[in-house]
Amino acid sequence: MKKIILSTTLLGSLFINITPVMATGFVGLRPNGFAITGGISAYTRCNLSGNFGSNPNGSTPPTFSPNGGANNVCAIPSITPPVAGYVQTANVIRNIVMNNAYTLNQPITVGTVTDRVWRNGTNCIYGAKIRLNNVDYDRRAVSTGFQYFEVNDILRGGFKNRAPVAIAYHFTTAGAGTSDDVMYRAGLTFTSVVHKTGDSPRPLTSVAPLSQNWVDFTSDINFRDDDGSSVRDSSWLLVKSTCTTATPSALTGALLFRQMGQEEQPLIEVKVDGYAPVGGNTAP
Repeated sequence: MKKIILSTTLLGSLFINITPVMATGFVGLRPNGFAITGGISAYTRCNLSGNFGSNPNGSTPPTFSPNGGANNVCAIPSITPPVAGYVQTANVIRNIVMNNAYTLNQPITVGTVTDRVWRNGTNCIYGAKIRLNNVDYDRRAVSTGFQYFEVNDILRGGFKNRAPVAIAYHFTTAGAGTSDDVMYRAGLTFTSVVHKTGDSPRPLTSVAPLSQNWVDFTSDINFRDDDGSSVRDSSWLLVKSTCTTATPSALTGALLFRQMGQEEQPLIEVKVDGYAPVGGNTAP
């Protein structure tokens, strides 16, 4: 980590629209994808400043005033509540525990995720916010230096038959000397794709097929990133869908955190339980 980017969110009025691609607030994810040059993509663009985390100067946070602000596609200014009429019904902090060959098959807590649900009748908003730890996950004797877990993609499952599904994010300053990373894109897909300089911001469905069950958020979270754009906290990543009035319960493996090798790191996935619509599953 060469630097931490500190930014301030300017709060203003909230505009909600689940259909346009380029809009402040919640953006609907189309079940049949978005038409782009060359075909169809599962992804909608959100905040492309910072080149998917590759720019050591960081990303530009969303603003909401004056005149609508800038860099605010998919962004909302507040989650207290995220939308008028929604009430928080569940909140828990879960450990992100890696246990694989890199950890010598021992559990290492590489971060935490705050998992929340807000509800308004039979509509729910599921929120996740990540904080990564200052910890070396690679405990093998052949490894030198520190290897920090980098989260490039955050997935939440259980949304099949819960259309319409919409997404948004809320950027906050997380404390002195730190701030969140923005959300670059989101889509209805189970297939995460590494983004490197020069790549299309929205992969075609031939690369990242559509899935009606999973939402994939692309960000770049790392306590100390090799490219110098270090941000250890994610924004609040929000999924809005239909739900029931039942008390929220956790679904095993409903949250996935993927390191995609943006700086040539190994591909690693960590599964964590997460809130999901009642009756949901984690099938791809």
